[in-house]
Amino acid sequence: MTDAPDRVGTPTASRPAEPPAWRRTLHGAALELALTTAMLFVVVTATRWLMGTLHPADGGWWNTPHGRLLVLAPIAGYTITAIMLSPWGRRTGGHVNPAITLAMWRYGRTPARDVLPFVAAQLLGSVLGTLAGRLVWGGVVAGPGVDYAAVRPAADWSWAAVATVEAATMFGIVVVAGIGVSSRRLGPFTPWAVGTLIAAQIIAFGTLSGGVANPVRQFGPAVLAGDTPFLALYLLAPLLGALAATAVVNRLTRTRRADR
Repeated sequence: MTDAPDRVGTPTASRPAEPPAWRRTLHGAALELALTTAMLFVVVTATRWLMGTLHPADGGWWNTPHGRLLVLAPIAGYTITAIMLSPWGRRTGGHVNPAITLAMWRYGRTPARDVLPFVAAQLLGSVLGTLAGRLVWGGVVAGPGVDYAAVRPAADWSWAAVATVEAATMFGIVVVAGIGVSSRRLGPFTPWAVGTLIAAQIIAFGTLSGGVANPVRQFGPAVLAGDTPFLALYLLAPLLGALAATAVVNRLTRTRRADR
């Protein structure tokens, strides 16, 4: 049986067969692994060259943790923007964050079968990216001031305070992402909005809660640094914030559709 002719009489090309679902899932997970590895390498590199050369005794705003965060924050935030806009990021959504993967599933943008493979790939990528930073930059990455780029809360911050901030910042990011994926007009601006929010929360809370709002941002660094007392909190609080945000956005979306 021949293909039907198109408007100018030339046979149309047969559409290639869709790859099986499991292959698409594995391919997406492999991309998330690569993207997360790259993200953590950038984070470790930036931390090594900014926080690892910190000399508070020299004085000046530049030689303070908060001063260095003013540079580190946009690097971290707009690295996420670059990942989301990259060809690989466009294929998977450029999640590089289990909370975002969970949110995109709740928004109906990511199949349920992709959630666990993506999260596993992101966690592995967190370790590999941190190890890559250690391999490239040497022992200074494991030393004081860098500590594999692991973060920790301020001494006077309680578990409850850190959990509240981490969940709340993730809530805001997921709300913005949800609005972006549901709006053709706002969609192109979503990667920039997400990157800006990440940079802003690092500047605002980096010296207080740690300013993570991404489980894999802390997972590899904390495991390799042996700094795990707050790790469960940094892993779970963003997930709770993401679930709360999707519940609110999905409900508002259903209400708006019902009113039409």
